[in-house]
Order: sequence, then C-alpha cells, then structure tokens
Amino acid sequence: MDHRDSTPVTAQEQTALKQACMTNGTLQESGSNSGPGTISESHLNQERYSISAGIAVVINNIEFQRDLNLPDRKGSDVDASSLFQRFQELGFDSDLLNDASNADMMEKFNEIRDDKENLKKTGCLIVALLTHGNEDSVYMTDRSVKIKTVMDFFNAENCPELILKPKLFIFQACRGGGLGRGVNKTLIRDDPNKADAAGEYKDYDEQFGETIRIPNEADFLAVYSTSSGYGSFRNTEQGSPFIRQLSEELLKMTKKDDIYRILTRVNKRVGMGYKPNFPNSGNVTQMPCFISHLTKELYLKQMN
Repeated sequence: MDHRDSTPVTAQEQTALKQACMTNGTLQESGSNSGPGTISESHLNQERYSISAGIAVVINNIEFQRDLNLPDRKGSDVDASSLFQRFQELGFDSDLLNDASNADMMEKFNEIRDDKENLKKTGCLIVALLTHGNEDSVYMTDRSVKIKTVMDFFNAENCPELILKPKLFIFQACRGGGLGRGVNKTLIRDDPNKADAAGEYKDYDEQFGETIRIPNEADFLAVYSTSSGYGSFRNTEQGSPFIRQLSEELLKMTKKDDIYRILTRVNKRVGMGYKPNFPNSGNVTQMPCFISHLTKELYLKQMN
C-alpha cells in the first residue's frame, strides 16, 4: 500500500532530509541551461536515456590469495573476452582488469570518478564483475567486498556527474550454496483458435514541485547470474551459461531492443534451456535475475 504525507514538513524534517542519502536538484524550465545543482525539465522528462558515449569495465578474477581458500575460476577468461568484445562493439570505452585486488578495483573506480570532464560526456556506465561471491558480497583476489559498497561508489551522492544516467552492474558469481531446482513439463502446442485476454492499466499524473530529489539508488540496474541464495555454474572451457547467453543477446541486439527485453531473453534461455552436465544433476537449474532502479527506457545500441 502507498502512503502519502499530508502534514507540512517541519524545519527539523527539512534538515534531516538534506542529511539523508539523497541529492537535491532544482527543476528548471524546459530549454533553460542547467548549472550545478540543477536539472532541466526536458532532460528529466525524456522517456529514453540518451547515450553518446559510455564506459565499460570488466573485472575478471580467476586466481585468489591462498588464505581465501577459493578455487581458480577456470574458463572465466572466455566470459571476460566475450563481454569485453561486445562492449567495444557497442562503442563503449572499455577496459579489462584481470585478477584485480580490492585496491586495483578502487584505483580504477577512482580513475573513472575523478575524470569529471569525461563523466559529463558519458551517458552510461557498465561494470561487470566475474568472480566468486555469496549472498551480498563478491570476492576480489585478496578479500570480499559488499555488493552495495561497489555500487554505492557511483551513486548520486558520490558521483553527481552520473545523475540521471544508467549504471549497469553485472555479477557473474554465486549468491549462496544452494542449487536451483525446477520441474519437468511436457511442451504442447497452443490451440491457434484460443485468444489471449487483454489487460488494461490506468494512466496517472504526477505533480512535480520546484525542487526534486534524486534518490541515491536511482538509475541503477543490477544484473545477477543467479537468484539469491543459489550457486552459479561455469564451464572450465566454455565459460558460464549466463555470460554466454548475455553476450549472444547483446550481439543480436537491434536498436529496437531495450535492456529489459535483452535480459528477459537471457533469463528464459538460461532458466529454461540450460542443463548442468554433472553427475546426479537431475532437475538442477539456474535462474538469472535483475533488479532495476532505472527511471527511463534504456537502449544500449545507440552509438553505432
């Protein structure tokens, strides 16, 4: 259920709001120039993200420090090479980090964030982490780091140059020790004379004031190779089914395909089409998922 405040905001509440994890911006008339701390109305109301330049970072961790007791991730180089190539083909300024420590990752992130002039021209950021992980963390070669910490590095408060710009984080990593299970169904053809029932949604209007607040988490998209609590599979020669399918869908993508369509196809291909090849795998499955805080439609194929 939605709740709306009906009482005026007090001075103390206003101060608390300013201290909260939000970035305030003044809404300007359409067509006016935007300065620091301002957002043009035309920019805010665009239905699609506009991408004329993008940055992509692929972090591929295969070997880890001995004290972590983590096995080598053989086959991950296939995934990394494939993703890196796809991002380059899309026109992104791409970088590949192999066996990165936490300091290596932070150094790269700081390099991106500190180049403010380049960030102003950047329309989209993609970070792909191929590594070991668990429920809420991923492993660099020397330690684990919270997924939230990784993503917060580029949130609205910490990286204002990327406000209202899409930030995609792709995680090829386990999110627990469980094995996803499914049920077997026999596929039958639909009756061609049977029609679908059409649904209907009511439109609604939202009133904006002079000042808007951009949540820190706005315009993020987190893409996971598996659902929460479950393991993620990888072939030592062919790489992972998730990255393989994602790469294939990015390769086939047209300018009419938004990111949700791409990821939904990946979900279907991996979730319903992948069968692990190990003893007693039975009905074991892997179900990718994504969590979206995007505020506009995202089409990655814009720069070429």
